[in-house]
Amino acid sequence: MEQRDEFSMAVDPRLRISDDEIHAAKYNWLAARDAAVDVPAERVALLFEYYRALISLQAQQLAADLRSRRRGA
Repeated sequence: MEQRDEFSMAVDPRLRISDDEIHAAKYNWLAARDAAVDVPAERVALLFEYYRALISLQAQQLAADLRSRRRGA
């Protein structure tokens, strides 16, 4: 049985997070964080959370792929 908490995300198996998407999210977060103009702290925090969520989702996908390969082997 799958355990979930308030921070868990349901993962659609058809959804694939690419390294390029993670790199773009990181770039957007860092650009906002280090911008010469004032970017609202809430915006920077939101971009960081998006970046963190993508990393988490990709890790879940990689783990699921590994589990399915081990079962099939």
